[in-house]
This record gives sequence, structure tokens and C-alpha cells, in this order.
Amino acid sequence: MQSLNSSSLAIAAVCMIGANAVSAADRPAPAYYLEALIDTTTAQQLALSCPSLSVDLAVMAEATGVVINRLEADGFTMTAEQTGMLSSEDALTARQQVFVAKHGLETPTPDLVCAAGKAEIAEGTVMGSFLIEVQP
Repeated sequence: MQSLNSSSLAIAAVCMIGANAVSAADRPAPAYYLEALIDTTTAQQLALSCPSLSVDLAVMAEATGVVINRLEADGFTMTAEQTGMLSSEDALTARQQVFVAKHGLETPTPDLVCAAGKAEIAEGTVMGSFLIEVQP
């Protein structure tokens, strides 16, 4: 079982933004985009680390489409190597740390990870909407 920690949670999100070449016209990534990255990548990590959780791919795909459309409407290019965004590694790391602290995942165990995912579902968060409970 893959362990969950703040570093592994942020890897996919950082890779998505951090690999972009920077140009003079680049702008900071919008907060809604950063939240979407955190919600999707963290939900995926929770599902990978908890045998009783899975990702609701249809819900996640629909939400991703909404965010991509909004980004394009805001002048960002999501189909090119250069998105027009500055690196957001620090902002993503900070958001991940908030999640880790909220759920006491500094030293994660499978039970804590599952509890965190189920809490997100129960709270009705966007991240929780990406998760479904399954039989292990």
C-alpha cells in the first residue's frame, strides 16, 4: 500500500505546473485552479492509499472540464507546454499542508487516510465529491 504524506500528495500537482517554461507574460495561477489541483490529486492519493475508497471518475472528469473551460476563458492555454502560469509549487505545498494538518496525517496510517477521505465525503467538500466508498 502506498503511504500518504504531504510530499506524495503534492507531486502530481507540482509536476503539472512546475514543468512549464516561464515567459514574461506568465501570470500567477488562479486560486480556483490551485484548489482544483489539490482536490483532484489528493482524492486520487486517498483512493490509492485506502482500500475502501475509490475515485468517481465521472464526477472528477466533469469538474476538470469546468475548470479547463474557465481557465481558457481567463486566457490560459491548457493544451500547450506553456500554460501562461507561473510556478505555484509554494502555494500548492501550503494547501497540502493544510489538508494534512486538518486530518492529522503528519504520520499517516491506512486508518487515518481512510478516515480523512470519509470525512471529506461526509463534509460534502469538492474533494469528497470525487470519492466513493467501495468494498475492500
